[in-house]
Parts: sequence; structure tokens; C-alpha cells
Amino acid sequence: MLEITISELDSVIRRAADAAPFLRSVEGSVLADLLDGIANALTTAKAEIVPVAMRETHLPEARLNGECDRTAGQFRNHALDVRAGRFKAVDVVTAIPDRTPPRPNISRFMIPLGPIAVFGASNFPLAYSVAGGDTASALAAGCPVIVKAHPAHPETSRMVADIVSAQVKAHGFPEGTFQCVHGDNAVSLGLVEHPLIKGVGFTGSLRVGRLFMDAAAKRPVPIPVFAEMGSVNPMFVLPGGVAGFAEGYVPSLTLGVGQFCTNPGIVFGIDSPEWTASKSKMQELAAAAPVGKMLTDGIAENYVRLAQTTCRQEGVSTLVEVTNPGQAGLAEVSGADFIKNPHLQEEVFGPFGLIVTCKSFDEMLACVGTQGNLSSSIHFGPDDQALVEILLPVVEQIAGRIVFNGFPTGVEVCEATQHGGPYPAASDSRFTSVGNHAPERWLRPVAYQNAPRWV
Repeated sequence: MLEITISELDSVIRRAADAAPFLRSVEGSVLADLLDGIANALTTAKAEIVPVAMRETHLPEARLNGECDRTAGQFRNHALDVRAGRFKAVDVVTAIPDRTPPRPNISRFMIPLGPIAVFGASNFPLAYSVAGGDTASALAAGCPVIVKAHPAHPETSRMVADIVSAQVKAHGFPEGTFQCVHGDNAVSLGLVEHPLIKGVGFTGSLRVGRLFMDAAAKRPVPIPVFAEMGSVNPMFVLPGGVAGFAEGYVPSLTLGVGQFCTNPGIVFGIDSPEWTASKSKMQELAAAAPVGKMLTDGIAENYVRLAQTTCRQEGVSTLVEVTNPGQAGLAEVSGADFIKNPHLQEEVFGPFGLIVTCKSFDEMLACVGTQGNLSSSIHFGPDDQALVEILLPVVEQIAGRIVFNGFPTGVEVCEATQHGGPYPAASDSRFTSVGNHAPERWLRPVAYQNAPRWV
């Protein structure tokens, strides 16, 4: 780990740039061996990493053990694709010289962007941090990586960075292949603004994500920022989906003290005696939920402030008051008042849920709005098919992943995963930050026309 100032940043970035040609041309099997080596080393060191991460983040052992396995699994997943040549596939159009006009020979393929700046997230000290999904996918794409470690877990970051760096050296890759730095806000912006950085990966708040997006756009040569930011992950409960909903919803809301990007922050239901009973059950379960320790003091303070601010909005009734950090909270508002107040769509990062009671299905449909989300969920019964068919195309416009009769917390790392969504959930809804398609963010297409065969 490097403790650096803005004046020292240039040499770090130049090391990454120097490593880029090696990574651009390295054999897929050699790169895959590095990815597998990192995965195996992380797994071997799990018993040492997890206690440190527990101390720094207050997350439980079982959660961190699973997160460490997921972190290693991401590298193994990408290693399989790299070894299979997934990111070096070539589309070829053969020449037709006697056509009018003649058709040339064209080969189209993908090449790495170059050095990538990755910013670790506070809420996932392993899976979205130093060796998280952005790092794994960028390396799989053949891009050097500079990680700016999150200050919430510096020792965990150091341990993981040392493991990755040791594997880079052991497999004969240049030092600039992977570097991890700590620094202040000037270092963060310096990474985004440096002309040799070709892309940015970020998971965190909308405020910081937007800061990086704007800084990257103002560069003489703008670069892509793949940012995962705010999401309230709305849930739509149709009449046939009310039974048993509360018993699944509150555990999802409070999982990990609500500190997941997929936390289901808003629930829409249609007024009925069954919905009233479900609300009472949600209130009962939320009031009985244990108070958890939040990741940082800043997150804890913001949670209480934002939950209380929401409850003070016009038309909002407090069902379970938030007085302490990590305490579950619940509030209710009518569909009409929700539509009038855009502030109610803002994320409250923590175990706080807003119940929106609509007077009709049409009002529920009007509540969908235009704000993007990582996920959305639809709960329904056998008699709700017609309503689902109306609701689904509208929900598709605001979500990257739609869950049917389930809850969004928990993201499967696989070929079909889509973890992204329309703004502000992500800066570019066409890509995913999780799963086999994640490396596609760090590649760009090039076409060779009429190239000689030796090229």
C-alpha cells in the first residue's frame, strides 16, 4: 500500500501506463493463471483477512466469509472466460473484390482501454473494494489497475493489496499491473483527471459519483466513468402478492443493517383490508428488529438524519421512528403525496422503508416515475397476470434487474447477471458491474481493414 500525496501520484500512474503494453499482448492462459492465483491466495488468507475486516467494518464473520468467497469467485469466473478467449473474439467480414463497390476485408475485435482507476466501496470491504469486481474485471480485460482504497477499512485494504501484488510479482507481470494507494480527496480527483487514466470504476454515493463523472467529462479528452450510485429498489405489491409479503420484506430491509445497494427502500401497495394488515405486520417486525452497528460514524449519522427528514415530509406518517443509528425505521405516505414530492424518492442508506399506499392500480402505475434503480420487484398472485403485463414494461424503464415474487438483496455472480440500471443507479445503464459481462466496460472495439495476414 502506498501512502501518497498528489505530487507523488504521477509516478504511480506512469507505472500503470508502462504495464499496459504487456497486458495488451499477454497470452490469455498467462493472464488467467494470474487471476486464478489471486483467487487461490485470497481463499488461503481468508482466516487472516476476515477478523481484520470484522474489526474495521463491524460486519459479522459469516457475512465476511461469504464475501471473501465471492471475491475469489469473481476472479475465477473471469479466468474461465479469459482462458476461453471470450474477450479476444474477432468478427471477420471477407473481401468481395468484384462487387461494386468492392467490399474490403474487415476484422473487428476488442482491446483494453488502458490504466483504470478503481475506488473501493465502504459497504463491501472485499467484494467491491481492493480486489473487488471492478479490479477483477479490469484485469481480466487486460487493463492495469490503480485502486484508491476506502478509508473505512485501511488495514483490510492493505492486506488484500499485498496479496494481489505478491501474485502479480510471482506470475511475472510488471509492477504497474496492480497498485493500491491511500490519499485524500485531491488524490481521488487527481486519479480521475490524469491524462494517462483511461477509465474509472466507482461504487458509492450519488454525490461523489457525480463529482467523478463531471471531472472526467471536463478533461481535454473525456473518459468513461462506470459509477454505481443511489438506488431505492422499489417493490410493487399487487393484490395477489400481499399474503406473506411482510415476513419476507422486513428481513430483506434490515439485512446487513440495510447497507446494501440493493436494499428495498420503497414499497408500493394498493389500499385494501389485506394491505392494511400487511402494513401492521411490517410495522410489528420492523419495531422488533435488532439494532445493528453501521459501517462508519458518518454513515450512521447520515442514516438517522435522512430517516428523520423523510418522516417530516408533508403527508408522511411515522410507523417506526428512527432515533438511533442502525435502528430499523418505517414510514407511510399516500400515492398522491408521493407523486407530489420528489424528495421521497431519495435513498436513505440504512434499514429504513417507506410504504406508499395507493388508492388504485392506476395510481400505483403513476408512482413509478422516471428515477433509475439497480433493481425493482413485483409481487403478484395467479389472478394478477393482466396487471403484471401492464406494470412490467413501465418498470423495465427504471430498473436493471426485475425480481418476481422475491427480494433484491443478494446478487448472483453469473453469466446472466445485470447489476446496473438507469441513472442515478449507474452512470451507464448498458453495462453491469457484476458477472461475466463486467469486463466489457474496460474494452473498446477496433477494426482492421485489408490488413495483411501477418498482422
